[in-house]
Amino acid sequence: MSFLPLTLFFVLGASIFVALIFTPALGSLMGRKTAIDEEQLAEIMKSEHGDPTQMSGFMGWYARMITTLGRHPTRSMAGALLIVVLIFVWFGKTPHTTEFFLQQDPEYVDVYVKARGNLSPEAQNDLVKQVEARLVGIKGVHSMFVRAGGFSSNGGPNSAPNDTVGRIRVDFDDYEDRLALDVRGFDITAAIRDRVADVPGMQVEVRLPQGGPPVGKAIQVQLQSHDPAALERASNLVKAKLASDPQLIELEDNRTSPGIEWNLAVDREAAGRYGVDVLSVGQTIQFLTGGVLMGRFRPDDAEDELDIRVRFPATARNVAAIEQLKITTAQGPVPASYFIKRVPGQQVTQIQRREGQRLVVVQANTIPGVAGNLKITELKPWLAKAPIDPSVTTKFVGADEEGQKAAQFFAVAIVATIFMMSVILLWQFNSFYGVLVTLSAVVLSTAGVLLGVQVNLAHTFDYISVIMLGTGVVALFGVVVGHNIVLVDTYYQLKRSGYAADDAAVRAATQRFRPVLLTTLVTVAGLLPLMFQLHPDFRSFHLEYKAPGSEWWVQLSAAVVWGLSFATLLTLVLTPVMLAAPKVYSARFVGLRNRVLGRRDSGRRAPTAGVGADDLPRAAE
Repeated sequence: MSFLPLTLFFVLGASIFVALIFTPALGSLMGRKTAIDEEQLAEIMKSEHGDPTQMSGFMGWYARMITTLGRHPTRSMAGALLIVVLIFVWFGKTPHTTEFFLQQDPEYVDVYVKARGNLSPEAQNDLVKQVEARLVGIKGVHSMFVRAGGFSSNGGPNSAPNDTVGRIRVDFDDYEDRLALDVRGFDITAAIRDRVADVPGMQVEVRLPQGGPPVGKAIQVQLQSHDPAALERASNLVKAKLASDPQLIELEDNRTSPGIEWNLAVDREAAGRYGVDVLSVGQTIQFLTGGVLMGRFRPDDAEDELDIRVRFPATARNVAAIEQLKITTAQGPVPASYFIKRVPGQQVTQIQRREGQRLVVVQANTIPGVAGNLKITELKPWLAKAPIDPSVTTKFVGADEEGQKAAQFFAVAIVATIFMMSVILLWQFNSFYGVLVTLSAVVLSTAGVLLGVQVNLAHTFDYISVIMLGTGVVALFGVVVGHNIVLVDTYYQLKRSGYAADDAAVRAATQRFRPVLLTTLVTVAGLLPLMFQLHPDFRSFHLEYKAPGSEWWVQLSAAVVWGLSFATLLTLVLTPVMLAAPKVYSARFVGLRNRVLGRRDSGRRAPTAGVGADDLPRAAE
């Protein structure tokens, strides 16, 4: 993501030289003398040196409106603030689908085949072939790459599920070919899920590729504890809750799959009666497993030595052979079962820890059409009240945790951005109030972004991407602050020229109306193709809609379009009102003070006004 701001830095830096050096030079060479419109020149003179409210057309109406609103700053600012608050309330009351990164139309999917049992590679291959046969003939599928065999899980969010015996990579046709067939990647994925939904004896998981940082499945509950037994009970409780929800699919956890592990314990007392040591018993058991090491041999054509081991034939190496195994003693052959006790136990193939505690992650995906963040919102109250042992800590991880971290990062980035802007603006304006007026539109412009999410024009905000929308909001601040700087800087220049504050505010608004509006129109028009996912294909000379990769820029561009459009209204209406407000409030305060002082003076003179010359001695008494 750092390439976005870096590109912006270089482009803006180059544009300074273009605007200050190359554009004037080219204008002097290529510009032509145009006829002077006396009527337009007169209108410009009214905005600069005359009375802006006497201008004709729209600009005259705009100047008169700003003048009227400036006389009532409290009502104007309260009305604007009310609109912003209503937008925030509307957004807060509406549930939204939230994604950490993006929902991109897939170009391929991975199909994981899961089955339990001590299966040989040939048996695993036969099971994978059954699933592969079901995927043949799906419209839009270009090729399939199949790998059969056990997959080891590395504990990462995108690692293979437990009990995976094979993976099928299904590659789709090119975008143009799928467009001709009128199928999208999500349609092919839905068809694949329907084909493999009822494979007997197996579980099949269809996993979409994840762009950006890997976050795993939509719902992930992490449980940690030092007590393995309490952790096991809590994991079973959470998994049963998720399994009972019909809107959740592809449920799994990272615990060891159910299985039996035979623990062999040597009865030392029984072995001592027959003069058999533990080493002899262990070597006898090795005949059934890896074999007893008898020596080493190094062939002439090898550099390393090879082990020479003795063990039973393959047909005799099984658990049942322990019952027929005998150990030679001084009293003759004795069944090994007399010395060896077989105890079945839970099979443990791996143990995961985090921060020194046992770790279990129960996770699941949602069915199409169900938002993962809304399902997490439903599950959080249940998890808080669930009868889980206090020694077990629980929390939602994955997309929910990463989304919260990204939101915190953007919050800090926004605060840092506003602080750096305020320092630069304070150095430029030498006025805290000017900084407040400039940055108020920057902060309130986020209401425009939320309004765009609520309106959802042409389904540009079917979901909220934390990463891309947050990046768009930060980028929006840089554009909005430029609009306000243009207007506020003009206001302070007019004040230094001798104009009153309210008059300077109206003049600044009328003089900078055109550049502010043109900047907004140019920026919005340039971003509309990205917002609506329109891509001109110059190779085949046609316009593509929702081409691969276009999802990346929808949220970012839409945030700038909606936020900038809303902020432009604030800049052209609310900013002049706020600039004129101190003068209006000061005049009102002076008038109120004069009235109060006038009443006090009249109250003091009232007793002496009705006293005549004859009454002076009496008054003195």
